[in-house]
Amino acid sequence: MQWFRRLADAPGLSYEGSPTVDRRRLTGHDFEPEVLEFELKGESRLTLEWPTPDGDSTSESPVYQRISSFNEDPTPREALRWLEETLELPGELSDYYYAIQVACRAIYEGRREDPSLLKEVERLNQLDIELVESYPKRVGFEPERSSSTYLFAYERLVELYAGEGYFHEALEVAERGLRMSQWDLSLSLAVERLHLVLEELQAEDVGR
Repeated sequence: MQWFRRLADAPGLSYEGSPTVDRRRLTGHDFEPEVLEFELKGESRLTLEWPTPDGDSTSESPVYQRISSFNEDPTPREALRWLEETLELPGELSDYYYAIQVACRAIYEGRREDPSLLKEVERLNQLDIELVESYPKRVGFEPERSSSTYLFAYERLVELYAGEGYFHEALEVAERGLRMSQWDLSLSLAVERLHLVLEELQAEDVGR
């Protein structure tokens, strides 16, 4: 069992943390789990037991505890701030992965009213993809049984890039997603569609 004090401590990721968040002010920033061993079906297993602010213990890390109490209808900027704080707390990689997924929904929905959020949507989905590609097993990804939950960041980036006319970038992301799982129909269709779009654009250039 491995955990990190903050996502920026995980090796191999581009994420460096938020310079605007003082993590010392966050509840649970200094929590450390106890590693417990138990037996399941004759096999020895390990689990992490975390302290809670009221002195009890739980299997949920400080990151996951914040996910459990996430406001279901935040403004995009509130969701972004919530995520910046959450990623500064202790947790497992799967916890950080889901935190990004949760916040991205609200941030993505607000992109039309606030176009400046597009950069945040791109950055956060790229970070989610980094987690999947760098630590697939640690975030629970199984290629042969993958679901849109794990590949949604690819799909969202493909939609974002294609919608802005960046078809080469959209194709690259879609193909990366397919390399992670050949079972995803939506990404497979996206690759076919984008190849057609690029071929048509190339034919138009030749015909000019």
